[in-house]
Amino acid sequence: MIVQTLSEEQRRFFEQAAMTYQADLAGDTSAQAYLASRGFDLKAASTCRQGAVLRPLPGHEQYRGRLVLVYQTPAGAVNLRFRCIADQCVKDAQGRYLHQLDLPEQHEGHPKYLSAEGAGTNLYGVLDLKKVSSFICVTEGEIDRDTLSVLCGMPAVGTPGVDAWQPHFSRCLEDFDRVYSFADPDKAGRKFASFLAREVRATPITIPGGMDVNRYYCKEGPDALQRLLQD
Repeated sequence: MIVQTLSEEQRRFFEQAAMTYQADLAGDTSAQAYLASRGFDLKAASTCRQGAVLRPLPGHEQYRGRLVLVYQTPAGAVNLRFRCIADQCVKDAQGRYLHQLDLPEQHEGHPKYLSAEGAGTNLYGVLDLKKVSSFICVTEGEIDRDTLSVLCGMPAVGTPGVDAWQPHFSRCLEDFDRVYSFADPDKAGRKFASFLAREVRATPITIPGGMDVNRYYCKEGPDALQRLLQD
């Protein structure tokens, strides 16, 4: 098992980037509107250090206009992911968000997510591992993790998918009595849930209507997600 260790210079750069892009979010009405459509106001966004790239740091020019998701540890930011939220990719011709219409986004000619250079593969939301709880949730994706943790008060970590899982992630979950997996309702999501069931004995949570975590939250609210753990 290889766990990448960041240099002090890399740590300082990631923290500077996280602080810059978090401040940029306050001036980016487009990013604010997108986050609002997912249930996040500026206070909630600040809690999980979501940001937006208006003033790209050197080497980050290709991330301009993207939403920023910060991989935060007790020592600070250790990784960043950049999500495309361009209108032509996330809205229809009438200006409605495609996810609200339960339609796929259209990221043609470029990836929906870009990862920061110089960082390894990290578990997202690791501060929740220190919360006093008998259970932990694992999501397929950062926004779903932020939905559970920040909007619903359910301890959660996230990963971009099964291919991003690292062996030491499993050991991070050993102290919890119960692990619940929340995967997307597609082939990749089923693979993710099956893997976690084997790897960490996670109980897969099926969301009604074939929705993902954030879509269900926006439609039904936090209590509905919390009740899924009790069914």
